[in-house]
Amino acid sequence: MYSIGYVSHGSKPPAVALAASAIENGVGFDDLFEDDEEDILIVRCCTRLFRSSPAYTQQSEIATPLQERDNVRNILSLAQEVRKEWVSKSWNDVVHAKTLQANTSISSKAKLQLSQELEQKLQKPKRMMQSYSSFPLRFRDEPEVLEGYISSWGGIRIGKVLEDLDSLAGEASYKHVLGSRPTESDHEMNPIFIVTASVDRLDLLEHLRADRNYRLNGMVIYVGSSSMEVLVTVEDVTDVKDGKSDAARAVLTGRFTMATRNAATGKAQSIPPLQIQNSAEEQLFAQGQAHKQRKRFEAQTSLEKVPPTSDEATLLHQLWLAEEAKKSKAITDKSLDTESKSVYIEDTQLASVSFMHPQQRNVHMKIFGGYLMRSAYELAYMNAITFANGKPVKFLSLDALSFHLPVSIGAILSLTSRITYTSGSTPHTTEQNEQSSIASVVVLAEVVDTKTGEKKRSNTFHFSFDFGPDAKKVLPESYRDSIAFLEGKRRVDLGNELRRISQPA
Repeated sequence: MYSIGYVSHGSKPPAVALAASAIENGVGFDDLFEDDEEDILIVRCCTRLFRSSPAYTQQSEIATPLQERDNVRNILSLAQEVRKEWVSKSWNDVVHAKTLQANTSISSKAKLQLSQELEQKLQKPKRMMQSYSSFPLRFRDEPEVLEGYISSWGGIRIGKVLEDLDSLAGEASYKHVLGSRPTESDHEMNPIFIVTASVDRLDLLEHLRADRNYRLNGMVIYVGSSSMEVLVTVEDVTDVKDGKSDAARAVLTGRFTMATRNAATGKAQSIPPLQIQNSAEEQLFAQGQAHKQRKRFEAQTSLEKVPPTSDEATLLHQLWLAEEAKKSKAITDKSLDTESKSVYIEDTQLASVSFMHPQQRNVHMKIFGGYLMRSAYELAYMNAITFANGKPVKFLSLDALSFHLPVSIGAILSLTSRITYTSGSTPHTTEQNEQSSIASVVVLAEVVDTKTGEKKRSNTFHFSFDFGPDAKKVLPESYRDSIAFLEGKRRVDLGNELRRISQPA
């Protein structure tokens, strides 16, 4: 314990008390006492004793506001100096840098050697089985897998399965062309890239269940000069034992058309032909060839190129007459107007806008096509279930889909969904064998230019849903909607026929 005396100077504070205050606030003694040499001498003597006391040691650990401000400024200044070595990059910069690296990371001689080796590989025929790829979805036996696919109503998220099928089609395609799918680093040394050109049909034969095990299969069955057709299936393998495939049952089938491009030229790239060695492979190849010719014919007779048939024009006229008659009756009987179950196509629109982040990129630094399929399906499903007033709806098929424009990282994706067609009491086999209404739901995907606001079409998706019995109907009001109505009818009629012939005898 220290005992310190002090000299009183009238009303002035004691010198020792002033000294303690000066030490605490970091004020100089000369500024505090000015020319009072006696006080300064007393303070300088007692300061040595005060600074060694426990009280001073504890107080000095707490910074004053002035000191805290200076410390923060110093830290920020030092951090900014360190960060000067880091250059922030956008994903456009990353893509550009990767392109430059791919062109400059290897010498011209090495590039020529790689090109020659690749050319030899692309000329060698391949068997169909060499491209076979599979992916298990064991919902019953692996709850952690089911957790990623279960929906809010207890069913399976079809959108995620569609996303998996697109990835599987790409896997099979790369196996056929290169032997395996390249990574981002491999792609820099490899000028070949494969994209999904179209989805020709995906039909759900049985509804997926959470208490079953499934296997996704993909295999190239037809090859042209630069494109190939990949057959994809989802099989129920719950009852498969000892590896016997006889018990596997197809619950979903579809076909993807994959296009091969040369990254250096941007043009179509020739790919290995198929080596046909047995009758099964020969029949599969013939079906793929016939399917290609059928797609050309359908493109030539599309409603975008030719007017409706006479039967279709008659149907539209009958719809118009029926609607006019209903309006006339509603004038005299108001109850008919309130009980109407018809909705104009334009009034069924549902839209979403989202920003494309790099987490959904593929090896070519574009947005993965499967992600677009899932996003479009989920919007179509939301539109369908809203139209059905919350009643359960069932996915039936994804009809012909073409990818017109790739979606870049950082782009804005606009999705617009409309219900373009609903059948009447169309016979359709369900678990209860009831009469069901089948609807065509179209989703238009557009890329929005952030600078100009201009929209460019990327994809058009056509989905079919089972609305069950006693569902509302949609009607066209404009000529544009009338064409969409007929297009939807064609797709629903085709789907009904395919499901009819797929039913066991």
